Amino acid sequence: MHRKARRGRRRAPKRSPVAAIAGGLGELLLTAGVLVLLFVGYQLWGTGIQTAAAQSDLRSQFALQIDNEEPEEVYDGLELGAAYGILRIERFGENWEWLVVEGVEDDDLKNGPGRYPDNVHAGEIGNFAIAAHRSGHGEPFAKFPELHEGDIIEIETHTGVYRYELDTAPNGNADGNRINITDSWVVDPVPGEPRSTEPTEARLTLTTCWPRWGSSHRMYASGLLVDVEER
Repeated sequence: MHRKARRGRRRAPKRSPVAAIAGGLGELLLTAGVLVLLFVGYQLWGTGIQTAAAQSDLRSQFALQIDNEEPEEVYDGLELGAAYGILRIERFGENWEWLVVEGVEDDDLKNGPGRYPDNVHAGEIGNFAIAAHRSGHGEPFAKFPELHEGDIIEIETHTGVYRYELDTAPNGNADGNRINITDSWVVDPVPGEPRSTEPTEARLTLTTCWPRWGSSHRMYASGLLVDVEER
């Protein structure tokens, strides 16, 4: 009678503690890398989709404002996040235009460029100021360093079309007109002067983040009102 050979089960080689830790760390790094890629994708495309939808709604709001028979009432009752006007900057492209919202908080700027609500309105004596993102949410100010002195910035509101000529800008310098994040003087009634200084000019100031993929500092450009087309 033949005896069947008994086959012993092969045991998997035991991993050393160092190998186990290295393997676990590798898996964590791989997972972290995937999460980073997902986050970057959301910042680039996900937020852009949301902003595009918001821009469409703002355009409809602005069209209703244009039809308002009492234009001054639009300013009086304008709520944060509501449509303010249309911003056009030819330097950024022949057909570049964005609907501007009222307000510069995160909830406002995720929908487009925002007007500083404590500043004057377009065309008025003082400092009319707008902020916008350089990355994410459609990145309206992605090309901000390309702004040059002499560029025309156009803002259309329900009261008319206002054109400003920049007299200070980054002029193609990636670090041009960089300021500290706390330097709010650029949006004062008379930039560089005490807030109590009475303005005599109608100015525009644009602000955004520096660097493009961060927010440790700010960049700005500013100019004077040079043309008005009242509605």
